[in-house]
Amino acid sequence: MYSAMDYVYRVYKEKSFTKAAKALFVSQPALSASVKKTEEELGAELFDRRSSPVSLTEAGKAYIEAAEQIYAVMANLKERIDDINSLKTGAITVGGTNFVSSCVIPEIVKNYTAKFPGIKLDLVESTSENLKNLALAGEADAVIDYDFDGELFEITPMREERIYLSAAKDSPVAAALAAHALTAADIRKGRAESVPALDLSAVEDASFLLLKKGNDMHDRAVRIFREAAVRPHVVLMLDQLMTSYNLSCKGLGMAFVPDTLIEAAPQRNAVYFRICSPHAKRTLAVARKKGRYRSKALGAFIAAAVETFGGKNMG
Repeated sequence: MYSAMDYVYRVYKEKSFTKAAKALFVSQPALSASVKKTEEELGAELFDRRSSPVSLTEAGKAYIEAAEQIYAVMANLKERIDDINSLKTGAITVGGTNFVSSCVIPEIVKNYTAKFPGIKLDLVESTSENLKNLALAGEADAVIDYDFDGELFEITPMREERIYLSAAKDSPVAAALAAHALTAADIRKGRAESVPALDLSAVEDASFLLLKKGNDMHDRAVRIFREAAVRPHVVLMLDQLMTSYNLSCKGLGMAFVPDTLIEAAPQRNAVYFRICSPHAKRTLAVARKKGRYRSKALGAFIAAAVETFGGKNMG
């Protein structure tokens, strides 16, 4: 059963009375009448119906701000009631990049849902930058990613990752750098340190596949190149880490990949190169907005995330 506030808020979200009515499964005249009644009770119009799409008036902006505060209070109340039910019911929203959602979250979800089958998990995929904004806006309960601002987030480390450069085994660059090449087995079995790290000046003329801005790996690549005073020849800028990795294994260029991905998806036609840089290490963590109520369901998920990875490489 929807309230008058729900009707107003849906029109605001959809920017259309017609779309809002469809989303709420009510007739447009009924929705319009409800909104009009609310406006009459308040003594002010909430929407400028002459604009397309429909926009908020100043009074409308104040109403939506108050509505969001009410929804936040009600959401916290529901979480607390879910706690009373001892994790028998509840819901949490967890965000991750495409890579995290593919290679990290599935194992956590498997372990978590085995213990708490009644908890509903909603997963959100996006860029690192957008995921953190969603968490700060309260639209994601937790995010699994890297480089969180400790002033804004409560951070629980899961594991430390090492970042490598990948290339196709049969590529010219791999042949030229054979003395530095590692296999997925070398990395998985902890033998990477036995092979000399790669001097990036040796691959200044190589082709590179980088991620676009907004991704943690993009920022790290920029810092690594800057530190080495290397101007890379970038042939493609991509959205997804998995895509850059797969393309590098096909010989289209070198790509930055974490050991988590190498271990989860080792490629037969790939070799890897160790990078000596502080930016080639990063901590995978699960984080939540500081000061926000933490439900038992979310606390159990964070514990499952740490338990699943067992603090790997966190020494």
